[in-house]
Amino acid sequence: MSGPGAARIARSELVLGAELGSGGQGKVWAVEKRLVNGKWPVVYKEYKPDTQAQLRIDALERMVTFLPGQPLSVGQWLAEQAAWPAALVTEGSQVRGFLMRQIPDEFCITVPPGDRKAAGFEFLLNPLPYVNKMVGIVTPRQVFGLLLALADTLERLHGLGVVAGDLSPKNLLFSLAGARPNCFLIDCDAMGLRGDWVLLKRVQTPGWQLPDGEAPETPEGDRYKFALLAVRLFLHEQHGQDPAELRRMDRAVGDLAERGLSRTPAGRPALGDWLDPLRRAFDSAPLTWPTAAQAGPQMATVPTAGPGLLGSTRPGGSRPVGQRGHRNSAGPRPATVSGPVLPQPSGPFPPGPYTPPRNTPRRAPSSGRAGTVVAWIVLGIIALVVWQVAMHQHSGSSGGSKDQPSIESADTREEQATALHTLLAQNAGRRSGVSDAVQSMMNCNDLQEDRQVFKDAADARAGLVEKLETLSLDYLAADMVSDLRSAWQSSGKADRAYGRVVDEVSGKCSTRAVTGSSAWQDAASASADATAAKKEFVAVWNPVAREFGMGTITWTDL
Repeated sequence: MSGPGAARIARSELVLGAELGSGGQGKVWAVEKRLVNGKWPVVYKEYKPDTQAQLRIDALERMVTFLPGQPLSVGQWLAEQAAWPAALVTEGSQVRGFLMRQIPDEFCITVPPGDRKAAGFEFLLNPLPYVNKMVGIVTPRQVFGLLLALADTLERLHGLGVVAGDLSPKNLLFSLAGARPNCFLIDCDAMGLRGDWVLLKRVQTPGWQLPDGEAPETPEGDRYKFALLAVRLFLHEQHGQDPAELRRMDRAVGDLAERGLSRTPAGRPALGDWLDPLRRAFDSAPLTWPTAAQAGPQMATVPTAGPGLLGSTRPGGSRPVGQRGHRNSAGPRPATVSGPVLPQPSGPFPPGPYTPPRNTPRRAPSSGRAGTVVAWIVLGIIALVVWQVAMHQHSGSSGGSKDQPSIESADTREEQATALHTLLAQNAGRRSGVSDAVQSMMNCNDLQEDRQVFKDAADARAGLVEKLETLSLDYLAADMVSDLRSAWQSSGKADRAYGRVVDEVSGKCSTRAVTGSSAWQDAASASADATAAKKEFVAVWNPVAREFGMGTITWTDL
């Protein structure tokens, strides 16, 4: 049974470049003159004959059609977070493999003596002297940020019916560029999609198996392996299961890890339960490790290459799949991979790195004659504005033609994105403060202080919406702006509902009374609406932020 609409490309039509990797399942080549979604370099993964014998073509076809079948924001988000299969490659009637995007440059590192490699989490699971040498200085705050990014990604994948299955450091890549760490998933054909798996025989990375022979085909399995990863990142080793070091860095996150390592799958916290504690840990974690953690052997075992095909290299330290070191030969514009890979948003998308808007104001002189000059300049600007308004009113009352073209806003897309970025920064930390107040309220602590936090947050959300309405954002996606408005409005509604909870339980407070109140249910409903809108917004906003060199955000930042 075949999935309808799966893009197919004959192998003979591919212009193959360098072989980038070889593993147990097959080989990977760079592909010249083709782009995924019109913008990303392409690689081709070809299965070995013994792997093809256990290949479920119908499941692979469904993976190819899954991404373009999603709403725009979901499809963009998934394409930014994972090397998802984009097209089948055929030879005659046989499917030989598939095309996918290359690993982005920011998820690669240069290791001594100068080799370029995919930045697998495995590099971080070593004593700090080794990490410092191979990766550079990695702080506890950055590690919490990586866990936050990964938990958010996995939680969203689970919501889409995707299970990572073989969740291991070899299939997870990291980037420490920018204000917020980020992650990227590879070997996506080994993931499960709504209960379907491409390969009949599924493997687990040695040392990362589930306990008691548990099958790695459920969200509960991913939760266990995420907790294991969290523990080992703070143990600075590739084994071990003791969360004590993690708990010393952050008690709440350490407690979650201990629950996540439960042998009872139902007792493991969902990935969404990690988000607020990880967000608080990221905000408060130190920038240096305890002295004991920095000690250790100066030489560590180099992480061994595993079955993660995309992260492997050719013998001799050749480029990994993710490196864009090869060049397309001169000639026509590279072809886009055929078939609907991603729906394309409308509107201009100018390329190039971020540069400050030309009209960024300079710092005014603070005193003396320069201050007088500034005052005259300000008066001149005011007079000019008054004159322009008067001229506008005069032209509007003089019977001018309605068909006369109007003067469009001088804003550029870059300037509008900068204005929105500035507004987003004004909301920094708001959600974590509300989360702390909710926890305090559930413990019946400082109820009136909690109520004031909720009131301040609701007022702040309303103020942000008002400011949002004043911005000129016509060069940005309308749905994105609408999602942000809905997110803040729903968050404000939840904040006000939490305030009503305090009113309802004052004088008779208990955790059961808090969670059983009608206002609590209203808050939960509004919060769920806010979360959905925030995720939609972030999925479309982050590519814009990267376009102009701004820091990306997670939905928990809103």
